[in-house]
Amino acid sequence: MWKLLRTDKRFRRLFIGESFSSFGDSAVYLSLAIWIKDLTGSDAAAGVVFLIITAPGLAAPLLGHWVDRVRRRPLLLRMYAVMAVLVLSLLFVDGSGDVWIIYLVTLAYGVLFATPARPALLKDLLASENAAQARSLLITVREGVRIVSPVAGAGVYTAFGGGALAVLGSATFVVAALVLWSIQVVESEPEPAGEPFARSVTAGFRFVRTAPFLLRLTLAMVGFLAVVGLLETAVFAAVDQGLGQGAAFVGVIASLQGAGSVLGGILAGLLVKRVGEFRGSAAGYGLIAVGLVLCVWRELPLFVLGSVLIGVGLPFLMVALSTALHLYAPARMQGRVNAAVSSVCDLFQTLSIAAGAALIGVIDYRIMYALMGVTALICAMSLLMRRIAAPQVSRSVADAPDAPAGETVAPPGPQDPSGPADEELRPAR
Repeated sequence: MWKLLRTDKRFRRLFIGESFSSFGDSAVYLSLAIWIKDLTGSDAAAGVVFLIITAPGLAAPLLGHWVDRVRRRPLLLRMYAVMAVLVLSLLFVDGSGDVWIIYLVTLAYGVLFATPARPALLKDLLASENAAQARSLLITVREGVRIVSPVAGAGVYTAFGGGALAVLGSATFVVAALVLWSIQVVESEPEPAGEPFARSVTAGFRFVRTAPFLLRLTLAMVGFLAVVGLLETAVFAAVDQGLGQGAAFVGVIASLQGAGSVLGGILAGLLVKRVGEFRGSAAGYGLIAVGLVLCVWRELPLFVLGSVLIGVGLPFLMVALSTALHLYAPARMQGRVNAAVSSVCDLFQTLSIAAGAALIGVIDYRIMYALMGVTALICAMSLLMRRIAAPQVSRSVADAPDAPAGETVAPPGPQDPSGPADEELRPAR
């Protein structure tokens, strides 16, 4: 992984830009809820922030269709520029009557998060052999900054007010845009028009359904997320009833889990590269299963260890699935395939979070943890017991045989997404 950072200057710049972008994203949008709470005194109004930021995910298939029809780098540059300006509108918030401005900025953040332009661009930027390491590094930096960025954002807001928060958010988008602007990448040709709109929008779902390898990984993730959302509520009961700690201790647990995710992000790329996506994902589910079971006991050391193991295991799932999507989906279906998988996963996770909130007063939290642990173990076994051979890698312009790291190649002509995945690529002269 570190060799990739040293030798590929384009990815190194992308890594730097992603670091600034991730820091700004989580520092600002999490603090927006605090701001609304201060302005209105309403917990419900503050909670709407998290509803608004997830709502655009429902439109992910449409956004994926859009991403596959345009060039991704210019699209991202425009989105960063718009966000840099839009976030500055927070400077005009002066009272509870201006809360709508905060909601508007929150919605824009949600659209940015739901648009799969960044993962789609990686297909043309990175050679297939570097996919696992790159995804691992990006997940590591994202999880790493989330340990400190919410505290930093809240600190900036508390010390200097919402105006400073707006400037911070805008500055991080400017930096991310400048870094992306400095990266030159030749993209595959946009998906040509002509296919019926509804068929094009749903192409990502059909592709995953007809690709057994991707379908198995996706179903395992969906099955896991359909239950693991219980954790969002169960952790509060565990801290209170099981450990006898105050609600603020949940923040400590979240930080420990985040630290585990940084370690997991570093290890995941190495393991997935060595043993493949199925075994790498199964290892993650196994770590999570052990962690969840440890949390059943009302012993602080065991609970802390279990939380760290959960954090370590989660990046294995993300790296394995994102690497598989990178490798086995054609370049000009990356937007729709990523959108299809993320929308289904988000839907089932949201349902399980709602179920946790409804059931916590009826079911003991330890039963919830045990149920989640058993589910994670079943997911691991499902990937190990009936393994499916990995399909042929769908090559991109970055896979041209004589393209040195950091240089570009001429893109191939438009391809039928259902055509051969190993079509010959022509290097630029």
